[in-house]
Amino acid sequence: MFTRMRPLVGVCLGLLLAGSGLDYGMAQGRDATVEVLKVESVNARAEPTILSPKQQAQAADAAVTEATSTCAAQAQALQSAKSEKDIIRATCLDDKLAQCNANLQNLKRRQAALNESIQANDAGSRNHEFAVIGVLSQKFKMLQQAANQCIGQDLFDTGDTKVRQEVDLFAPDADPAVVTGVPEPPIPYIPPPVSGVS
Repeated sequence: MFTRMRPLVGVCLGLLLAGSGLDYGMAQGRDATVEVLKVESVNARAEPTILSPKQQAQAADAAVTEATSTCAAQAQALQSAKSEKDIIRATCLDDKLAQCNANLQNLKRRQAALNESIQANDAGSRNHEFAVIGVLSQKFKMLQQAANQCIGQDLFDTGDTKVRQEVDLFAPDADPAVVTGVPEPPIPYIPPPVSGVS
């Protein structure tokens, strides 16, 4: 997560520096020039490497295999929730499984279109289909996380708890049940105004 935020941090830092330089320039008057610094992120991503048609076909096969196993795991978890008669978990998993199966069919269609474009030697169509397969693979990862959240509700059950009490040695010895009275505030003395009559 933080790796994806690094370019954003670099851009925000650049805008902050540019904005402060602009404020400084406006404070100096109209004749002042503003110097804008170009800030590049430390770990800038290199240009994406272009995969060969064979590598794209292999990556698509791996994506379909992973998506199929994700849907199978969700189906198994749904059967487990139904056998345990956990309605909330079953409803959540049923929704995620329906999305998983629909996206799996879409992924298989895209894989077939990728293979056709590889055979037709159409680089534009091939790269488009491969990009869509990459987006669908990300969708499967999000669906897997959502299904794990459906399953993981029982992970938050801590079971029997034990209470351990520690007494601070430097705590005051006063009894908190005894409420001390608040003293009456003194009545302020306001001197009479000085009149102009002598």
